[in-house]
Amino acid sequence: MLGISGIKLVTQLVLGLSVWSASANAEIAAGHSVSRRDAPLLRDVWVFPNQTWIENIAVRANGQLLVSLLTSPDLYQVNPFKEEPPTLIHKFTDSASVFGITELEDDVFAVSVGNYSAVTFSTTPGTWSIWKVDLRPAKDGSPAAISLVTKIPEAGVLNGVTTLDADAGLVLAADSVKGDVYRIDVSTGEYKVVLKDDLTSPEKGTSKLAVNGIHIFKGFLYFTNSYRFFLGRVPIDAQGSAIGPFEKFADTKLGDDFAIDGAGNIFLTQESTLVKITPDGKSSVLAGSANSTDLAGDTAAQFGRTANDLGTLYVVTNGGISIPVNGSYVSGGKVVAVDLHAKKQQEYTALSHWQSLQLYIGSPFYIS
Repeated sequence: MLGISGIKLVTQLVLGLSVWSASANAEIAAGHSVSRRDAPLLRDVWVFPNQTWIENIAVRANGQLLVSLLTSPDLYQVNPFKEEPPTLIHKFTDSASVFGITELEDDVFAVSVGNYSAVTFSTTPGTWSIWKVDLRPAKDGSPAAISLVTKIPEAGVLNGVTTLDADAGLVLAADSVKGDVYRIDVSTGEYKVVLKDDLTSPEKGTSKLAVNGIHIFKGFLYFTNSYRFFLGRVPIDAQGSAIGPFEKFADTKLGDDFAIDGAGNIFLTQESTLVKITPDGKSSVLAGSANSTDLAGDTAAQFGRTANDLGTLYVVTNGGISIPVNGSYVSGGKVVAVDLHAKKQQEYTALSHWQSLQLYIGSPFYIS
């Protein structure tokens, strides 16, 4: 039986299939309403100043986008429906970078914070921590409530973060340097390594980034191993421990973070391209290229959550700081709306972590 979240989702899907509300999008960046019929495949939502690296993205229930910056310790909100400057949610003043972000419940998020240099591509040991960002007070005009969950001084780089059990307040965080996956209890601050394998680790004899983006889908933790160039997965239990073998799921290039739709398709950001990987492991490029500035240095992606953008995938980029376009071109990191023009729009609808965990695990809508 569907709960309130399931009813809301079905309502949004029906609305998304039948209505593309031009009035709701009347002030999109181009300054005019955009219909489903004539919307461009790619639309720049907002371009940050040069040398800005956007690392990750989450989507609020109201459709607003939260983006984390690697080149400054900032968490911003971006309005995808109206051209206006981003709003600074919080500056983590004792750190240099904000990395992963995941939703625990409506408008409550966990983020990973630490010191990483986009100049030397190196980390500062002992600086990594998990924080809680509660945006519920902001609904009344008050500042967001920001609190430290725990410091994890032994971590190398706390990169991708995903929700394991929202009700229990458990999240997973990937250490890209050491190849560990931590489980963190956001309520108590307790943490431990629950996953580690050769497939999550760097190539032997190197310190290149390994396990990176992580997301859960139907009992499997999917993960990128960036510099070993593959997408892997492992079946896990309710505590995040492996209950089966780690395996390579698909070969990639230098993959970063990704999103998963309700049908199990994976939308991977890698080397300035957006790649779709189907449930049988087949890959195809949907947008961008190594010589294009469209998605230069793309780093993460998440689906829209309102009736107006259920078929839209929001991709964030670093502007090519990591790999300059044509070897030299670097721009500001940006948020790009990718209209997937889905024939069955519900197949491209991703639930929030909180919503997905409210639904019965056997539901076709169950995703992370």
